[in-house]
Amino acid sequence: MFDVGFSELVVIGIVALVVIGPKRLPEVARAAGRMAARLRRFVDDVKRDIDSELRRDELAELRKVKDQLVETRQVFEQTASSAAAALPSIQPPAADYLVKALPDDRVAGEGAAATTGKRKKSAARAKTAGKTAARKPKPAAKKAPTASRRKHD
Repeated sequence: MFDVGFSELVVIGIVALVVIGPKRLPEVARAAGRMAARLRRFVDDVKRDIDSELRRDELAELRKVKDQLVETRQVFEQTASSAAAALPSIQPPAADYLVKALPDDRVAGEGAAATTGKRKKSAARAKTAGKTAARKPKPAAKKAPTASRRKHD
């Protein structure tokens, strides 16, 4: 705290010995030690009180946040329950519309086979068309002039 080294303590001890004297020096040293201990305890008590007040403030803030969350949850639950009561129960539509979508002359199994056959044929046509298509040749890369060409240029 005060950054006092050993050499400074020796100088202070020698001055105290000369000024106070050898008979009273031990009494003064004990009194100084007691005062330092009291001062240290006082500082520790003040630090502890400040920390406890800060914790109380933080806890009060946390309690407020908790109360706000509880209130928000209650409002949400009330809103959800009132919305559920207000909305009619929604049932999924029947699967009848799928049957109606198919033409009358086809059965679902036949239509599936017919479409997969068409897909296979169109895929085969695309493969053969890609093989027979004319491909463009790649442009030839230009060669950099060599050292012998540079000398003559």
